[in-house]
Amino acid sequence: MSSKNESDDGSNDAATTSTFPHRNLDKLYCPTATYLCAIGANPLEEGQLSSPSACIPCAYKVCNFDIALDQEFTKLVPNQRPEQCPRSIKRTKKSADNDDAPTTCVKDGMMGYKRGMNVLTVGDGDFSFSLAVAKLVVSDNSKSGMVVATSYEDLTTLQRVYPAFDDTLNALKSCSTKNIIGYKVDATQLKKTLPPNVIQPSMKFHRICWNFPCTAIGHGQDGQNESMEENKELVRKFMANALQFLDECGEIQIIHKTKPPYNQWDMETVAMEEINKNGNELEFEYKGRLVFDKCNMPPYVPRKALDKKSFPCHDACVYVFGLRRRSVESTIPNNEKADIDLDATTSLDPSSVIPVTTKLIDTLRTKHLALASYKRELRRPSDGNPKKGKKQRKRK
Repeated sequence: MSSKNESDDGSNDAATTSTFPHRNLDKLYCPTATYLCAIGANPLEEGQLSSPSACIPCAYKVCNFDIALDQEFTKLVPNQRPEQCPRSIKRTKKSADNDDAPTTCVKDGMMGYKRGMNVLTVGDGDFSFSLAVAKLVVSDNSKSGMVVATSYEDLTTLQRVYPAFDDTLNALKSCSTKNIIGYKVDATQLKKTLPPNVIQPSMKFHRICWNFPCTAIGHGQDGQNESMEENKELVRKFMANALQFLDECGEIQIIHKTKPPYNQWDMETVAMEEINKNGNELEFEYKGRLVFDKCNMPPYVPRKALDKKSFPCHDACVYVFGLRRRSVESTIPNNEKADIDLDATTSLDPSSVIPVTTKLIDTLRTKHLALASYKRELRRPSDGNPKKGKKQRKRK
């Protein structure tokens, strides 16, 4: 995670000089689908007559207005619960029988996942992330693509903690008979703890993922500040362990929060330390960060450690690591900070990734401030005076 504060510039976006505080933009990208939702320009689906309004939760995911200390924006456009995202609202209205119906935000290539990929997930709590990945990588005929879903806990513990665990597990298995489930898998000792049929020379992965890594801690906690050094060492060992299972064109991805105190983890540096200490002959490197949007990966819900409760993660990023000279199927584009026509929303591919620049943040900021101003005007009476509150009852 960046050692810089999220309000630092950290960008080379000289084309636009901002007059407002913004997050660190160094090697930062976002899913196009998230930007389109934030600006209110997601493609129409079948039966949909008009585009949804600009999404405030997605604007906060991309821009982190609160963490960047943009006081003007946060006062006039306060953040909303993630469930207020139009994509979340639409999905919750679908019946369970229609849960697998295609949506514009779940496409081949979304969040860097493509059909036919082999993916290893580490430390997945309720396996909802593994299920989301399986829906993205397993081909329609189930002949290619697979997920090895693993948890640090045993089956009994997972069934006790997560009420819907068996349903998720069954859905994961039904996606493909190739999917493999592993329990009591230690991220720092993968070769010793992965299922035996995974430990073979031919088994390589295009993606190895660990979401919100933290040490084995108490109920409902999630990587508190006092465990920071312990968690850093955990990340170092995981990276060194995972590298041997990675395809030559693959990536290791770590999802984590970026607000304090998590920004002090210095993720992009810490994750590379053990590999660099061993010589780094493969020229493995930090590629960049991708704004994490769980709406792009249904039915994933981030859960606290050994707790069915979810937690907010609008500040989370996917930290991407891969081989320097291997760019095939990379999550992070090679054309770093390429100039994107942000107004040509209909030409943008929702499954692609675009750079987060000062111009992009300014575009979203201007849009939402204008909408907030318009809504205030609608609430204003025609005589120009603000509406009064409820009349106070007269005292007898």
